[in-house]
Amino acid sequence: MKENDIKQLDFNYLNLGDVDKAQFMRRIDSKYLVQAEWAFEILSFLKQHYFIVENKAQLMPEYFSEYFDSSGFTMYLDHHNRRAKRYKLRLRHYKASGDVFLEVKTRMPSGETLKKRTEITNNSIDNPTVEAFVKKNIPFRFNELTRTLYTTFNRITLVSFDFNERVTMDFNILLKNPTHAVNLSDICVIESKRDKYNSSSFLINHLKQHGYRQTGFSKYSIGCALLYNNLKSNNFKPIITHINKYKNENALVNTTS
Repeated sequence: MKENDIKQLDFNYLNLGDVDKAQFMRRIDSKYLVQAEWAFEILSFLKQHYFIVENKAQLMPEYFSEYFDSSGFTMYLDHHNRRAKRYKLRLRHYKASGDVFLEVKTRMPSGETLKKRTEITNNSIDNPTVEAFVKKNIPFRFNELTRTLYTTFNRITLVSFDFNERVTMDFNILLKNPTHAVNLSDICVIESKRDKYNSSSFLINHLKQHGYRQTGFSKYSIGCALLYNNLKSNNFKPIITHINKYKNENALVNTTS
């Protein structure tokens, strides 16, 4: 899908600054995997109920993320083992704006997702402010963590007309560790982010009507499961099987050659 394809749908536009009206301190997330080739048709339906967000004149800006974990991959294993309360820590680069944030996502036992972040200036993360932020929000010290996964993707962001829901559609997903990469360009990850007390969603109703089921897809978890053969990954096998249904070929490549 190209930006010109999206422009032809004649969405109502929303400036990035207005997205804050649909920020939720305590939110419920629902994710779905769809074939990338069907994403345009889904997007065509959504224009009846959602704004599309324009970011620096871009409708599909690129994101780059660096994920951190302990040497024993504690955060990954907490997700794999379905621990009730679990964390992710990432450095996210918003390419369109140039902004960089260190972000913590906490999955609560209730199913809510809490997100906190601090802006990074001068690309410096080796400072007391970052250490204090990490210590306050996750049970790890920052200097004990290492970069374990890198992700790049393009994202379309939508906001419902009533500002009760944000929808993201991620394309061109590439997951990398220092030696290998896996290309997930055949899939689109669609996520609904809405307030804990708002259960209505045109998107979710539409996907259910067309046979799509909610999945627990996580770029970090699936990336680690695919790229680190020594890690336990049994609980992610159903999602990986789902992904492989949509893939045209084995995209595991060696990046050191």
